[in-house]
Amino acid sequence: MPRRYRLHLARQHPMRFRLSLAALTLPAVGLLVLLQAAPLQSPLSESEASLAIAVRYPARELARSHEGGAGATATALMSVGPSLLGTSESRLRAAGVLAGCLSLGLVVRLGERLFSTATGVLAAVILLSTATGRTLLGTEFTVEPFFVVAMLAAVGGIRNLARDRRSAIRSGIAGGTAIALVGASALWIPAMTLVWLRRLYGLTLRSFGVVVSTTAATAAALAAVSAAVLGVSFEGVVPMVATTALSKEALLSGGIELLPVLPPVLLGLWSAPAQQRAQGSPRFLSMWLAFAAATAWWTGAVAALWIAVCMWAAVFATWALGGASRRSVLASLGLSALLAIGLDAGLPEDDASEVHDRWAVRETGKFLRRNLESDSTIAAAPGARGRLAYYATRPIEPLERTEVLDGFDYVVLDRAVLASAESSRSDRPPPRELEVDGHALRVLAEFGPWVLARVGGSDEGVTVPAPEKPSGPPAAGVKSAYLHD
Repeated sequence: MPRRYRLHLARQHPMRFRLSLAALTLPAVGLLVLLQAAPLQSPLSESEASLAIAVRYPARELARSHEGGAGATATALMSVGPSLLGTSESRLRAAGVLAGCLSLGLVVRLGERLFSTATGVLAAVILLSTATGRTLLGTEFTVEPFFVVAMLAAVGGIRNLARDRRSAIRSGIAGGTAIALVGASALWIPAMTLVWLRRLYGLTLRSFGVVVSTTAATAAALAAVSAAVLGVSFEGVVPMVATTALSKEALLSGGIELLPVLPPVLLGLWSAPAQQRAQGSPRFLSMWLAFAAATAWWTGAVAALWIAVCMWAAVFATWALGGASRRSVLASLGLSALLAIGLDAGLPEDDASEVHDRWAVRETGKFLRRNLESDSTIAAAPGARGRLAYYATRPIEPLERTEVLDGFDYVVLDRAVLASAESSRSDRPPPRELEVDGHALRVLAEFGPWVLARVGGSDEGVTVPAPEKPSGPPAAGVKSAYLHD
């Protein structure tokens, strides 16, 4: 039957929406895995700090001084969890985790629609088993879990255009929601909708207007309502490109996480017959991958690309399970297990260092909030500025170079910078009095790799209490020292 008649027949035989058992159970399984495997209670990372400040203080100067690219819709949506549950780290991330679990069900459903239930389940398993995938599922306090939900709903609607033209409206609503959340990083969704309509011979002036108008109206309405609810006026109600937890550099370095999946992927490419490779929707998935890759290159947002790559890996693995011999499948799974064990053995050192830094910055921020005068000016290195502002609940100025310390009362520096200035080892405590680029500093306290110092060498305006036990579970290697007499 010619392809040009597909859309005409869709009006007479719309597709019924059904959920399989896998699509219903995977979200619950994912929730249990995330609660057990992900450190949801850990202190915030620097990429999470700007959104956390905007959510906690939407109408204060502190939020405007640390604007991180989040628009009104993202800020309002991420504020729901803290307003209902509280502002501890685990409660901040709670809403994102629930959205990530919903994403697992949508991934399974999309896999069923494109290829098979096994494809969707394998794609969900890959997301759960990789650190990058868990980040997209809500273990980091970002808007990406909600974007993934909107994106998967839009992609499912695009794929269903051949059976039901009303899917163009659903895809436009989902695409408009994604644009309101992350801005230009989601423009590929309406573009892909129009291209797929063109391939189905369904792109007319009317269908073009439906897609564009629905997408634009949804994005504008969500942004305007969110700004009104927050009672704030953002310079860009819809961000050009929202700050995300993942970047192109993170994707390249995080691609090593997919090494354990490589043996079954290669086996699927080698053993799957041509007839099996033609089944499903390889052209649609290839188009999705192409649009996501172009968006990642243009904007740096890689969430859509990572989901598409995981879906392709699941497709290849499904081909291996269905077309290769049992001995070959077992051998590839054994090799995958060895790669996973070797990869896991090489990660703890880096993870411990990151946990050490997170806890140290949180304790430094609490010290600033409790012990420094409210009108004192504080500068900090870019790697800790956002987190310090959140935990200290006061503005923290950026410190790009140690040569420019005039006008600041206190500075928070990396111990390695002080060690370099004093030509001493970074693992030794810095001296009480020191000089950095012509400025006299008096070290007041140190927390892990971060040192708080008074510019000018005076202790005036500082109240130092007795050392207290840090709140929350202890992190290995995190030590604090109060250097006052």
